[in-house]
Amino acid sequence: MLSQPDIHYYYNTPYPASVPSVGQMHYPSPTISQYTNDTPSPVNFHSPSVSAYQVHQSQFLDSPTTEPAPRLSKPRPIKSEAQPRKFRIPHPYARLFAKKDETKRRKIWNHVLEKLIFSPYELSTLGAPQRRTIYITSLEAHIDRLHSQLEELGFWPVSHEDLEPFKGLNSKTAKSMVAGLQYDASISRLKLLELERANDDLQKMLFNFPLET
Repeated sequence: MLSQPDIHYYYNTPYPASVPSVGQMHYPSPTISQYTNDTPSPVNFHSPSVSAYQVHQSQFLDSPTTEPAPRLSKPRPIKSEAQPRKFRIPHPYARLFAKKDETKRRKIWNHVLEKLIFSPYELSTLGAPQRRTIYITSLEAHIDRLHSQLEELGFWPVSHEDLEPFKGLNSKTAKSMVAGLQYDASISRLKLLELERANDDLQKMLFNFPLET
């Protein structure tokens, strides 16, 4: 008979791994040159006492270029002591300056006063340029009557000597000067109103401001 080979049984013996696992990998030291002809030893690849997490942590701590991660969120501002409340006082003419930036539109001719001068028949038969000429002429005649009445009463704010340079002035030039004076007077009136409003606001703010103890 042929002799049977002896069969050996292993009990509670771990199967030897032919390829080391990831947790048992051993990374060679960076001081060792990678261009070497030496055959790597199994000891270099098998180190069960050092885990991959410990190797990664040691490399992270030993790296000289490690810097803290940038902060994505903004730091909270440091709370300082309560600062005294400050008044924000706008310029009294701020609203007047804002109106200058608006688009200028041609002023619409007001036809209400024309009904006091012209009859309904004249309004229907005369054109707007003709009515405007008649209206301006009648207004100038009314101003002349007022001046004559003031002169009869002895109330004449401007002397005749001051009016001598304006004799023989073109009517259109005189109208432009009067219109400019009227515009300046309206702006001065608006500025006075704005100053009064600003003073009222300041008085209210001072009245409501708490007194320091």
